[in-house]
Amino acid sequence: MDGAIAMGLVLLAAVTAVTLLAGAIRVPYSTALVLAGVLLGHGGWVPAVALGPEVVLGVFLPILLFEASITTNAAHLREDWLPVGLLSTAGVFASAAVTAALVGWGLGLPGALAALLGVMFSITDTVAVLAVFRSLQVPRRLVTIVEGESLFNDGVTLVLFKVVLAVVVTGVFRPFDSVLDIVAVSAGGIALGALLGGLGSLVLRQARSHLSEIAVSVLMALGTYHTAERLHVSGVIAVVVAGLVVGNWAWRRALEPSSQIAMRSFWEFAAFGVNSAVFLLVGLNIHPDALLRHAPAIAACLGAIHVGRAVTVYGGFRLLARSRMRPVPGGWEHVFVWGNIKGSLTMVLALSLPAAVPQRDLVVTVTVGVVLVSLLLQGVSLGPLIARLGLVSVSGLQRAFEVQQLALIQARAAQAEIAALADAGIVSRGAFERLRSRYQVAIARAERELRRLATENPSHMDRSLEVINHRVHQVEKAAVMRALGEGLVSEEVGGEALLHLDRLLVETEPASGAERATPEGPA
Repeated sequence: MDGAIAMGLVLLAAVTAVTLLAGAIRVPYSTALVLAGVLLGHGGWVPAVALGPEVVLGVFLPILLFEASITTNAAHLREDWLPVGLLSTAGVFASAAVTAALVGWGLGLPGALAALLGVMFSITDTVAVLAVFRSLQVPRRLVTIVEGESLFNDGVTLVLFKVVLAVVVTGVFRPFDSVLDIVAVSAGGIALGALLGGLGSLVLRQARSHLSEIAVSVLMALGTYHTAERLHVSGVIAVVVAGLVVGNWAWRRALEPSSQIAMRSFWEFAAFGVNSAVFLLVGLNIHPDALLRHAPAIAACLGAIHVGRAVTVYGGFRLLARSRMRPVPGGWEHVFVWGNIKGSLTMVLALSLPAAVPQRDLVVTVTVGVVLVSLLLQGVSLGPLIARLGLVSVSGLQRAFEVQQLALIQARAAQAEIAALADAGIVSRGAFERLRSRYQVAIARAERELRRLATENPSHMDRSLEVINHRVHQVEKAAVMRALGEGLVSEEVGGEALLHLDRLLVETEPASGAERATPEGPA
């Protein structure tokens, strides 16, 4: 027991340290966690940990899917339903088929096993991609399509995965029955998800505390998945649909602002914890000698994945260009191809494979290698690619504001340091006055330019004020909570103040870096 506790503390410390370090050096934390897992596993700090399929599929997967779906804005999805639908349905089949054909030909694998790998490698994983997007100001529409495709891709791919896995294990393939199974379990999952999502939303509307609301949401995520599996319909699709119903009906329309904040924080942390666990498991289970031994197979799979994705994306976007739907700007398709980073969900499927799968060790080793290379190569290079394609939508106006704001911050920081040195007697009064005057000129110049920009562009200033107001309200809330903790105000008065501030925080919540950009972004 003590050993398990010690190992848990080591892993928690590793996750914390890696997350802080990844933010400082601007590397996707998923990539950094995999490397940390390798170091911990082969440095003797932590033994390799293997989780059973029941934990991976029954707990990890519903948490990841529910968190992604409740935070998805259905209105944005409706605007781009065609590219999202095309990539996440027909695109999945096309990508899986091309990848499977190339993997089977390149590695000499049986058709069913190659199809299993093709399906596993067709799943999209947005964790590392969105981490890159958050560090840049990419068009909101690009983020919406990426998130929407991933959400529905998960459901379609995992239905296919179960069908193909059954063929691999039993050796029996009946095409007509397989198609019927896919249609039946998908339709059943949609119906069950909508039903349980609606019932759960009604319960959430009656809840009276943050803890009960969070408990209901957790029960919905896990209960929906396992109920669907018991009824032999798609648990994945059911969870996604239930999450969409809850997120767009109960959460955004009925819950109090404080409840929305609490719910968002809980599910963000839950998804972060699951992703961290999976990425660490990837690193802990990496055996360099096995990866080197299967390096040609890993390289072949990576090539097949990119060819399959390229066929899907470029072909699909050409079809979209002939439709009457709003076209996808040029250059975006390259992001969809290179941003097809493999991550936690691909590893979840690999770790869930039963022992009855032929050549299971080879499949898992190749999958781990693909995920590792994908995270290291694509995860690190995606940001520079987006910048090189000119998709970072920092306007000239935004840049002008930021330049003057930075000049103001620098000059005021320098003045404060000079004053501290003068107070300590390190700088003479005459030198202090000369240096202070120099920076005062810089401050006056920056303030003058900011006033001019604000006068000429009031709408931009309004958006900047939203960010400032949000930050001020956070400080106000912290002050109220300190007053409550110290007993300076009653629970009734303090509670009313917190409810009011939570409402203001929701109203002034700034959009992510992607959403602050223009809706279309650079073409």
